[in-house]
Amino acid sequence: MKFAYFLIALLLLVGRTTLQAQTLLPGFSKAEYTELMRVSARTTFDTVYANKHPAPERFRMVYRSPVSGLDNLWDLWADGQGTAAISIRGTTKKQESWLENFYAAMVPAKGSLVLPGNTHFSYQLAPQQGAAVHMGWLIGMASMAGDMRSKIDSAYRAGTRNLLIVGHSQGGAIAYLLTAYLLQLQQLRQLPAYLRVKTYCSAAPKPGNTQFAYAYEAMTFGGWAFNVVNSADWVPESPFTIQTISDFNKQNPFGGAKDAIRKVKFPQRLALMHVYNRLDKTTRKADKTYRKYLGRMIGKQVAKLMPGLDVPDYVASNNYARAGTPVVLLADSAYFAQYSDTSANIWIHHLHAPYLLLLDRLAPNATAMQSIPDGSWELSFLAGSPQPIAELYPGRKPSLQFDAANARVGGSTGCNRFSGGVTLGEKSIHFAAMALTKMYCPGEGEKRFLDALQQANAFALTDSGELTLLRDQEPLMRLQKR
Repeated sequence: MKFAYFLIALLLLVGRTTLQAQTLLPGFSKAEYTELMRVSARTTFDTVYANKHPAPERFRMVYRSPVSGLDNLWDLWADGQGTAAISIRGTTKKQESWLENFYAAMVPAKGSLVLPGNTHFSYQLAPQQGAAVHMGWLIGMASMAGDMRSKIDSAYRAGTRNLLIVGHSQGGAIAYLLTAYLLQLQQLRQLPAYLRVKTYCSAAPKPGNTQFAYAYEAMTFGGWAFNVVNSADWVPESPFTIQTISDFNKQNPFGGAKDAIRKVKFPQRLALMHVYNRLDKTTRKADKTYRKYLGRMIGKQVAKLMPGLDVPDYVASNNYARAGTPVVLLADSAYFAQYSDTSANIWIHHLHAPYLLLLDRLAPNATAMQSIPDGSWELSFLAGSPQPIAELYPGRKPSLQFDAANARVGGSTGCNRFSGGVTLGEKSIHFAAMALTKMYCPGEGEKRFLDALQQANAFALTDSGELTLLRDQEPLMRLQKR
């Protein structure tokens, strides 16, 4: 019966056609993050805390999950225009929630675990060998993932095409892993490719090692995932990070350092070997201590709370790294006048209010990128052309047509039609290889146009409606909005 009520509410809120859905654009949006922080405040803490913040204006809650895992919980919100938002609760006052944070040994970013009730959960958060993530937050994500997938399936069947993910603190750490999980499901064709996912991890600790961070940033490239931090907040600086020689890529000068040192003449060899051993042995010892206390010992406490839990073997890495595009809310003297840096309250810089205070000081329309409006753009200038545009393209001028919601571009070379993928960053642009019709085209106009597209790596927009594609700072072509 509860699911039936959920489905009715979802259909009422998001059951519009795809054509009516608002386009979810890449790039950091102050307004979008503000709204999601208002949502997050109603997920993360109690009613008293939530009511200290304005209510969300755009979204309404359509579902609240039961508590699972290590006191984990999430909400589903919808805006009635084709966009849903998942909001993940952060750390609570309960012992199990804190154990989730301290269970900081790393496990592979691809594998499986067994949850209570003999529930097997297979996951792929990054395909790269060597990528690893925080054990506790993986348990939190895995405990909620089945329920989330069910509700996401219902949402996109009801018309949802955009999915925002937000989490503050521990919720932000889990949001990293959830985003990677969903994007990998899309790669494996277990979720529809047209479901656009965008994530704001707020006040979040570091979710995994450098290789996971690389994979996450590659998956979300182009302005689809943000790591928002208050520069005075200590939580995004955690967990402890220990880097050993084994954390470097295979080709590095440190792995063979001992052999190189042995070739040095005595007594320099003795001094260099002493320094090398002190650095190498200290970090390796700290790495083992990490897995002992924040792995095996904490794991035993977690197992008592979650009977039947079976986790992957820990990896020999604790090289925690920040992930996602950083958005730094820089604390200054005016901020510290309100939120004292000498306070005994270790959470003073971590809660929603100080983040929103610093966010409010950003420009009203602060964004991490310029978006290219959908629609058709007609070529008006092509660099290096030996002929005027009208002579190079006597039939019709080349054009581009952007579809930001689906990260696609199409158009005409002035002769053939083409289509393909496009990736937009803050001011960057990259065109994928194009599918092209095969009409014969005289002259060099088509080749020059397509070559320029493939070289483009940046763009600029003017108020007059001109789009310039560039290679670094060099203009390649200009187009006018039609």
